[in-house]
Amino acid sequence: MSENNIAILSEKNTQLIYDASLLVPADANFLEQSILDQAEHAEPVASGGRGKAWFVELADQYTVLRAYQRGGLMAKINQQTYAGWSAEQSRSFREWRLLHQLFNQGLPVPQPVAASCRRWPLCLSPFYRARILLRRIPDVQTLDQMLQQQALSEADWRKVGACIAAFHRQGVYHDDLNASNILLNQQMQVYLIDFDKGELREVSDQSLWPQKNLQRLQRSLLKQQSLHSTYHFSNTCWQALLDAYQSNTVQAG
Repeated sequence: MSENNIAILSEKNTQLIYDASLLVPADANFLEQSILDQAEHAEPVASGGRGKAWFVELADQYTVLRAYQRGGLMAKINQQTYAGWSAEQSRSFREWRLLHQLFNQGLPVPQPVAASCRRWPLCLSPFYRARILLRRIPDVQTLDQMLQQQALSEADWRKVGACIAAFHRQGVYHDDLNASNILLNQQMQVYLIDFDKGELREVSDQSLWPQKNLQRLQRSLLKQQSLHSTYHFSNTCWQALLDAYQSNTVQAG
């Protein structure tokens, strides 16, 4: 995906950014109901994440459509609406552009197709709602799903650690690194997903955020372990991940 393929449509209360080599939308509101109406097949995503999401089969590709939604206590008051005047600073545009950059760098992330920012409830409102469309990674399960079914080998845990290290070497901060945002396919290739509020940061010997990312992941694994009678995670698993992470991390000076 090159910069030349990036296009933006604007129409009344909505702006749409998209990769013109993957999508030719009729209008800026394509990610609203029209995409589900035009899809050959669409079904809700049954698990993972807090937001509304659909698996959507278009004419020539399989995609995931996600609507941005809040979590925690704020969701009880305001579930889908965010404040901000600039589409470029919206949650959806920022995640789309970050994924665009990471995908071009060869990092294992979903390829971004399109993202929208829609003023709500009126055209001149300072509030917006957002959606993002991504190419679906085939034949994958979340790390959380997999650990409920089977044990991973030491080599597989090392692949997870090496994958996280590859992102951290590039200064990629993941705001919610947990067991549901790590995917593995049948060949045990590892992908990271859900880069909402992710960003590029400086990385040095003094950087604290990489360790906080790892601690967030460890907490999520321990939490899931406490919720399931069978969950294939142990200190030995974590140590294998950590050893591979450390051996694959080269900090910038």
